[in-house]
Amino acid sequence: MLKDSTDRYGTLSQCLHWSSAVLTLALFGLGIWMVELSYYDNYYHQAPALHISLGILLFGLTAIRILWRLWQNSPQAIAGSPKWQQQLALALKWALLSLLTLLALTGYLMTSAEGAGASFFDWFAVPSSIQLSSTNVDRAGLLHEWGAWLLIALVVLHAGAAFMHHFIQKDQTLKRMLPFNKTH
Repeated sequence: MLKDSTDRYGTLSQCLHWSSAVLTLALFGLGIWMVELSYYDNYYHQAPALHISLGILLFGLTAIRILWRLWQNSPQAIAGSPKWQQQLALALKWALLSLLTLLALTGYLMTSAEGAGASFFDWFAVPSSIQLSSTNVDRAGLLHEWGAWLLIALVVLHAGAAFMHHFIQKDQTLKRMLPFNKTH
């Protein structure tokens, strides 16, 4: 089933969710590693190029996820879950999507600050739209770094909530997002 139903996420939602999760963790790890590279490291230029390309890919997936979520209703809340929990889960999902968007935009601003486009695996470049002063590049860099740490903190909270639902509350919350798993 491609589309979401009233009781589970469809194949498209699951693919977008899990591919975004993998890319988010990979980009975070790559970002932590690459900022420690010196000019003489073999991957000094390759690591940022890969980070930029994967960031563009994640931004594309995030845009699709946002449009899909606006067009397609999420499955209904698990019966018996408190209203505050449902509202917090919804707020967390939109905070994650917002942070992914912020990180893509700040990454793009840093990458294209000197007028060069952001290259996607050397297939095409997203053209530069504005040039930033060095002060504004530094500000974008700080937003990017702190946004990444906040994103990972929220990812941990999101995963923790899913595990709490699965192992403590023993409901179908996590199973609804797992492929090849029937919820009833």
